Amino acid sequence: MRSISSVTSRFDPMRLERELGALDALSRRLWLPAIINSEGSVFTRLGVLAKAHERLLSGCDPLKPGDCWPQADIIAAFIAVFAKLRLGQLTRSSAELADQVLRTLLWHVDRVASHASVLGREQAAANCAQAFFEEWEQRAAEYREVLRVTETLDGIASFARWSEVRGYLRSQQWQQVLDARDRIERMPRLAALIRSIGRREAAQREVITQVAVQMPSLEHPRWVRKRRQTALPGAPLETSGVRRSGDFTRMLASEALLLRRRRRLLAARIAEQTLLAYQHRDLGSEIRWERAHGQVKSQTPQKRFDTERGPMILCVDTSASMQGAAEQVAKAVVLEAMRAAAAGGRQCLVFAFSGPDELSEWRLSADFEGLRTVGDFLSRSFHGGTDICGPLERIVGELELGRWSDADLLVASDGQFGTPEPLLQRFSSLRIAKGLKVNGVLIGDRETIGMRKLCDQIFWVRDWRRYAADGQKESPVHTSDLTHRYFPGAFAPAASHGAGR
Repeated sequence: MRSISSVTSRFDPMRLERELGALDALSRRLWLPAIINSEGSVFTRLGVLAKAHERLLSGCDPLKPGDCWPQADIIAAFIAVFAKLRLGQLTRSSAELADQVLRTLLWHVDRVASHASVLGREQAAANCAQAFFEEWEQRAAEYREVLRVTETLDGIASFARWSEVRGYLRSQQWQQVLDARDRIERMPRLAALIRSIGRREAAQREVITQVAVQMPSLEHPRWVRKRRQTALPGAPLETSGVRRSGDFTRMLASEALLLRRRRRLLAARIAEQTLLAYQHRDLGSEIRWERAHGQVKSQTPQKRFDTERGPMILCVDTSASMQGAAEQVAKAVVLEAMRAAAAGGRQCLVFAFSGPDELSEWRLSADFEGLRTVGDFLSRSFHGGTDICGPLERIVGELELGRWSDADLLVASDGQFGTPEPLLQRFSSLRIAKGLKVNGVLIGDRETIGMRKLCDQIFWVRDWRRYAADGQKESPVHTSDLTHRYFPGAFAPAASHGAGR
C-alpha cells in the first residue's frame, strides 16, 4: 500500500497541460507544423517557437545562439540568413507575417533530416537555410515596397490571400502606385502640407514610423525595380531599314513580284530566311527586378509623437486640361493622402470630377482593398470637361452633416474653373461655424480667380512639368539653359551687337 500511494503522489495530471501551454502563444495556423516537426522534442520546440514569435513581433530575429531548438549547427546556418534578410523590420507588430516566417522556418528545418543522410548534417543545414533565404529574399523586397507606400502591413500580409496579394504586387496598377510614391518623395513640402490637413486635435500618441537608413549592400542586398528596353518580336513600332528575313508580311514590293512568275524561288527565300523585308524597331519597355549595389536604404522603425488629426476630403480635377504631368502630380497627391490617413488612422474621402455628371467617389484605406482602390484610380487617364460645382455641393453636404463634419478639404486642380457665389457663401458659413479650412494645390502656370476665392491657402506646384510619366511629352520647364539653347544670342554682350552693324 505504501508503494502504491507513493506512485500516486508523483502523478501530475496537469503536467501535459503545462508542457503544451506554449501553444496558447501561437496561432492555430502554427499548431500542426509545430507539433509534427521531426527536429527535436515537441515540448522544447513549442517553447522556443513561442519566444521566436515574441521576438519577431518586437522586431528581432527569431533564433538566438543560446536556443535549445533546433540543434546548434542549424541555428548557426539560419542566424546568418536572418541577418541578411532583416525580417524583424517587417514582422514588427504584424502577427500574420510573423506566422508566415515561422511556418516557412519549420518547413525548412524539417527537411534537414531527410537531406542529412545524403549530404551530411552540416551541408544539409546550409542547403535548407539557403532555400529559406531564396524563398524570402524577393518576398521581403516586395513587402518593403509596400511599406514605402502604406507604412504598415496590417491587412496586407494576409496568409490566406498571399497569392492574390503577390499577383497584385506584380501588376501594372502596382507599378503606377510605386511611380506615384517616387514622385511624392521628390515633393517633400507638398507631402508635409497633405499630412497637416485636419482640425481634430487630441492628446499626443506614440507612433512607430519607418525611417530610411543607409546600409551597405554587400551585407544587405536588396531587389529594386528597373525599366529595361526589351525586344518584342512581331510588334512593328518603327521602320528603320531593310534586312533579310523569312517574314513575308514585311517583304518589299520587289519581292512580291515573285508571286506571279517565280513562286518556287519565293518559297525558297522564305525557307532560307533571305527574303528582303522591312526592318522594324521591335522594342518596348518593361519593369524587371534586379539586385542593387552600393549604398541602399533600409527601413528602420523609430518612435515619434504625433497629434491625432481629423478626416480629410480631397477634390481632384480629372479634366482633359490635367492630362500629362499635371495628372501625375494629382495622382501623387491622392496617394500621399491615403498614406497620411493610414498612418494616423483617419478617414479619407476622394471626389474625382470632370465634366457635368462625371463624378467618382473613392474611400481610401490602408488595407489590401484600399491599395487596389488607389491603384485603380492611379491607372486611369484623365479626360472630360471641368465642372466643379457638382462635387463641391456634395462636399458641402458631407461637411454639414455626418462623420465628415470635422474634415478639412484639399482641392488639387490647374485652377481652370469658376465657383458660383452662393456656393462660396456656404463655404464661408462652414468656416465660421466649424472652422473649415480649404487648402489648394495649384498644378499650373498661373494663379486663377477660382482657386483664390475657394481656398484659404494655395500650394503652387510651379515645376509640375518635371513629373511627367515615361513616354509623355510635355512643354519644357523654362530656365536660362533653354534660353541659351534656342536663343544663343540672347545673352551676348552689347558691344558685339554694335560691331556686327
